[in-house]
Order: sequence, then structure tokens, then C-alpha cells
Amino acid sequence: MSSALTEPGPKRRLESAIPNEMPETSVQHGKSFDDNIDILFDEIMLAAQWGRPSLLLAVHKSKFGQDKAEKALEARLEKEGFQVERIVINDRRSDIGQLIREATPRARPVFFISNIDWGGGEDGRQAYRALNLHRELFVEEAVKAVFWLTVNEASNLPRFAPDFWAFRHRVVEFVSQRAAGKVVLPAGVLAWDMQPSPVPFENAEGRIRAREELLRRLPDSLEALSTRIELHVSLGHLHWSIGDLEQAAQWFEAGLALAKDYELPELKASLLNGMGIILYERGNPAAALDQFNQALRFRSSSRALLINVSAANCMLGRIQEALTLGKKAVRANPLEADTWRRLGYIQNGAGRPDEAIACLAKATELAPRAPDHHISLAVMYSLIDRPDNTRVQLTRAQELSAGESAPMIDILREATLGDIDKARELLAASVAAGQIATHDVRRDLNLSLLFDASQLEAVIT
Repeated sequence: MSSALTEPGPKRRLESAIPNEMPETSVQHGKSFDDNIDILFDEIMLAAQWGRPSLLLAVHKSKFGQDKAEKALEARLEKEGFQVERIVINDRRSDIGQLIREATPRARPVFFISNIDWGGGEDGRQAYRALNLHRELFVEEAVKAVFWLTVNEASNLPRFAPDFWAFRHRVVEFVSQRAAGKVVLPAGVLAWDMQPSPVPFENAEGRIRAREELLRRLPDSLEALSTRIELHVSLGHLHWSIGDLEQAAQWFEAGLALAKDYELPELKASLLNGMGIILYERGNPAAALDQFNQALRFRSSSRALLINVSAANCMLGRIQEALTLGKKAVRANPLEADTWRRLGYIQNGAGRPDEAIACLAKATELAPRAPDHHISLAVMYSLIDRPDNTRVQLTRAQELSAGESAPMIDILREATLGDIDKARELLAASVAAGQIATHDVRRDLNLSLLFDASQLEAVIT
């Protein structure tokens, strides 16, 4: 769908990342899909008429929209005798200038160049750097090229290829007019590095009381030390689960003090991970990252710790490192659907909606009867304006939740399919009725993508 639609819809996070320093005259905002295709086509026609180069940037929220635009523009160009030559970048094909030179000779060629974020090299930026080296080629050969970019690639281009950025000719956005916000990954993206144990109590408060009583009865002996620390881990997690971060932190800190002088790597990793989650939720991802990295020294292959390090790095803007660690997390247990789901949100936070959808689809494949995975996929489809896919996944989630109270599904259905005001009303009613806790609203990954932070705070305060 184009950026010109005026019908009501949910607040989108996958939006334009064109830097503020871009000259306003070079960017086309608020155009319909057809208008944007006309702009690209006219630029190429004029460049051919005057024998000059034309370096065009077409920015999309996702590959879904990009494919549609490529086909539409190619059809227009072929009618005028142009021939499209596609160059798809990967880690073995990243020197764009050399690839243009090696392309099959064609009459009136127009190059469609995509996937520059996949250009390999030690830091994954080789394709960007290559663009800086070939200004003479573009000018002397009067190259006509459309660079098909995701929002993330458009954001990276002026940083990693500033010389190329300076002599591009036109930028056309197939995205909304809003500037991209900062990465938003609530604490719900983080994983606990512990196995939940079955308990006979009905609620978290009852489980807390039971563990506190057990802790009081334990002998103060070396033999009972590991059990005592395990209870600290459990109590910290339980207090976190009811939104009591202060008490949770106290239990983790006390547990670390008990474990300090002993070789208890598994327990130390869990305690440090808990402290990291608390710090992250308090808004300090840098301090959280330090805790997660310390925990990794004790449990280096933990998928939970790896995904948490990935999320913290993403929040700090270290995108390449975040994605490398996130992929390492799923490799640690490739059949664990929950890790794929969390990585999907990190991919989205990194500006890669297509990769996010692929991760969430993998989660639904591994755990097809888990409603949450289908809900996540529905939300992600909604962010790239795929309403049919959104409905399919929401319907599946409702079928799997049949007979259960699932107010969140109703809220997300309204939000993803266009009635954000009704969704907000339903959310406020559910919070007021105690069906959804305020700390769960703040941690929810889907709500953070569909609502502004100010909207959520207004609901829960």
C-alpha cells in the first residue's frame, strides 16, 4: 500500500528513516504508489534524453512492497525499449561498480540494485563502501540505476556511503511521512535463563509466600546453599512477574552475595540475567548488557542470554552485533520457537521487517498451536500493510484460544485492522477490570508497535 492512504489505521513504527540532513527537494513525501512509479520512470526517461546518469533511491518498508514496485516500473521501462539488469547483493557479490561492468551488455540498460545491507565484509558494510569508489563509472558511463532500499538501508546509506549519498539524484519513499522513531524493544523481548517449576499455588503471591517459608526453614549450612540461592532466583523472578522490580532486584543482589565465593556458575548466570532484565526494564540497556555479558561467562551457549545480549545491543544501536548474536541464539537451539519469536522482534527493531516475518513464521512452524506466535505474526504483517495475512493469523490465534478469555486478541485485532480508538478503549477497559496488568502493558511487544508510548501511559495511569 502507498503512503498516500488516508483511511484510519494503527500507528506504524516501520517508517521513513531518511536522515534530517537530506535536502527536502530530493525526497518525495506523501505520494501514491502510481505517483512514485511515475517519478522514477520520468527521471530515467529524462536521463536517457539528455545522456546523463540517473541514480535513484526507492525506499520501502519491506520487500513485499518493493517487489510490486519493481515489476510495475520494469513494465513501464520495457515499453520504452529499456532493459532491466538486476544486481542482487550478497557477501560474495558486493562490489557494485564491478558488477555493473560485468553485466551482460544490453541496449538501454537500467540497473535494479537491491540488498545492499547484505554486502558482507568484516562488518557487513562492504557494499556501502564500494559505492563510494565508483563515481567516475556512474558519471562517465551515464549509468541509470534504481537502488531498492529498505528503511534500514536508507538510514545506513549516508553513514556508510557518504560520497555516493552526496551525488545521488532522487529519493522516492514508498513509506509514510513520519520520521522513524528510536528502536523500541520493551522488556517483554527478554528471556529468563531458568526452567519454570510446577507449583500447586494459584497465583504468584501464593508462590512467593511458599518460597519465603521454605527459605526460612532451610538450615544455614553449606549443604543447603545451592537450594537457598535457587530460591533467591525464583523469588526474584516471581516479584518481577508481578511488577515489583525493587523486590526482585533485592532478591537477585542477595543471591549474588551468597554465591560470590563459590563455584556455582549456573546459579550465578541466572542471577546476573535477572539483574540485567531489571536494569533493562528500568531503562538502562548499557548496564543490562554488562550483566548479560557477565552471565555469558558462566553459561556461554545459553539461548536466553544470547537473545538478551542481542536485544540490549539493538537498543544501543549496535545493529550488526545484535543480529549476529540473535542468530547465534537460534543456532543454540534451532527447534526452540520462543527464541525465533524474540529474534523476530529484534529484527524488526533493527529495521528488517522481512527478516522479522521470516523469524515469526519459523516460530509458528515450530509451535503451530501456540496462539502468541500467530498474534506476533499478525502484528508484523499489519506493520507492512498486509491486511489479508493479518486476518489469517488473527483468526488462527482466536481458534487456538477458543474457550479461553483472550482480551488481548480482541485489542490487537482492532488495532491491526484499523480501529485504533476502539483498541485503546478495549485496552483501557481490560486494565481497569484487572484482566491485563499495567506492567504487562509496558512490557508487551505488540502494543509497543501499535501504540505510541504516550498512548499506553495514558491508558495505565
